[in-house]
Amino acid sequence: MPTPKVWPVAESAWQIRLPLPWALTSVNVFLFRGRNGYILLDTGIRSDDCLLALETSLRSLGVSWSSIKEILVSHLHPDHLGAAAEIRRRSGAPVRMPGREAKLVEPLGPNRKFFAEAAEFLVANGIPADQVEIMRQQAKAGARASERLVVDGSISAGESIEFHGGTLEVVPAPGHSPAQMCFYCPGQRVLFSADAILPRVTPNIGVQWFYQDDPLGDYFKTLAGLEAREVKTVIPSHGRPFRGHREWIANTRRHHVRRCKTILEAMSNEPVDAYKIAGSVWGEDRSLMDRRFAMAEALSHLHYMALRQQVEKVSINGIAHWQQT
Repeated sequence: MPTPKVWPVAESAWQIRLPLPWALTSVNVFLFRGRNGYILLDTGIRSDDCLLALETSLRSLGVSWSSIKEILVSHLHPDHLGAAAEIRRRSGAPVRMPGREAKLVEPLGPNRKFFAEAAEFLVANGIPADQVEIMRQQAKAGARASERLVVDGSISAGESIEFHGGTLEVVPAPGHSPAQMCFYCPGQRVLFSADAILPRVTPNIGVQWFYQDDPLGDYFKTLAGLEAREVKTVIPSHGRPFRGHREWIANTRRHHVRRCKTILEAMSNEPVDAYKIAGSVWGEDRSLMDRRFAMAEALSHLHYMALRQQVEKVSINGIAHWQQT
């Protein structure tokens, strides 16, 4: 039986640390004592280890599955959503998440093939087809960590969620995903930041096949909105609670401005695709998964700069290339 890993982080609110089988070894989910039971924010992945760890921590607080009356999901990534369907079966609690992302996690219809849209996107941005096929196989294996589901309702920006410790205000925080939400308790000046603010690293802000707008521009708006709030403690989904959110935000802004400059410097006189740019900036001696994340991050900066007329996209043999304007 695993040791419970649960800590109070605010009045009537607890952080539960769950194991992940990846380089990122854990994720925090959160339990709130509500008016008529408990609210669970995020779920961890669908794995026996993760579910047992959650059950053990809940029991240490005297909370059973049936005591959970609502499941909230901050965004669509597997470590936040993966076990939602299973926990719904065990608890009977409805699942809600941002509406824009809900369609993306529904079961695939008969005319959709797993990874097909992603594969087309990756090839179109410069990843060789043989590497994309390896990524497809890795994605199939990783898909077991997150069960697709039809959710029971949406979470909307500006919504208020009552619990014994006060009110959680739902704050839009796109950038890391298309419609991520943070949860702010003004009475306690506590921000449950999901993956918008992390203590030791900057979140991955990347263009994906399902999010090809302006993730970095969205993220800058997210940071401005969070900066304006009076926050005593940031409680992230990875790592420990910390203070100083405005200093963190200022440093993160500077990081992304420097990254734009570095990408511009890495671009040759000839048009170059995003995969090659990512290799130049982040290095090519990395796992394929890391190289995929790096390309997504490079694209978010390229899209941001294109909208500000610093770079432009051109198509060469069906592959998107970038050049300075």
